[in-house]
Amino acid sequence: IYNIFEGSKKNNFFNNKIHFVISENSKLDIMIYNINIGKEPIFFNLKNTFHLEKNSILKLYNLSDFKKNDVHYNFGRYFLEANSIFENFNNCYTGGFSKSDLVCGLNKEYSSCFINGVMLAQDQQHHEIKTQINHNEKNTKSYQKVKSVLNNNSKGVFQGKIKVNPEAQKTDGYQLSKALLLDKDSEFDSKPELEIYADDVKCSHGSTSGNLDEESIFYLMSRGLNKHEAKKLLIKGFLNDAIETITNNEIKKYFFNKLENKINEHR
Repeated sequence: IYNIFEGSKKNNFFNNKIHFVISENSKLDIMIYNINIGKEPIFFNLKNTFHLEKNSILKLYNLSDFKKNDVHYNFGRYFLEANSIFENFNNCYTGGFSKSDLVCGLNKEYSSCFINGVMLAQDQQHHEIKTQINHNEKNTKSYQKVKSVLNNNSKGVFQGKIKVNPEAQKTDGYQLSKALLLDKDSEFDSKPELEIYADDVKCSHGSTSGNLDEESIFYLMSRGLNKHEAKKLLIKGFLNDAIETITNNEIKKYFFNKLENKINEHR
């Protein structure tokens, strides 16, 4: 789905709503690509609603190409029935401000969701990913991984919540957020949350942030790379770990190429 915008000084606010029902025993791979082709900054507000019926599979990929002053807000709600699988990947590296707000309900037994993403920000960009996974039935599974690289007074935020209701015994929930801060003026805020009301569960979360490892940079320079090339290679390896979670090989290759081009632009 291509959302292509060209705003004007009189009209630069856009709202879009997408509603899908993934029928029983069906599978859908979909990419939503948002593009501002105009010169004026825009505010883009997107709402997604997906209902996954029994034994269905949804693979949803979000990619945007916004200008430095654009604002993008994406709110998604996902309702999963028995044995359904939801895979989502967010690529956040364009626009002045972007936020993805995802609420996923695992409503029936053996439903699963996998929410992963990459944030790459510089020059005062602000990117956020917020998730809430509601485990509402037993034997449900969730997995989240977000990798972020921040530079030149930029800011990244990840707020992830796993809520396990009393009926959701045998829940398996995992969440991990890692960030690299390439200068002292950038900021990363992480708020992992576990809210558990069942006693037979396996849930974990982790969050780390720090600089590039100087020993790794030195090692790569000793093998012939200059310092800038060494840093780019380490950043690429760090972010590729999240892209590897994509199970559609064609889409995975596409995101690898987009990311490599963006890292080359990164100072």
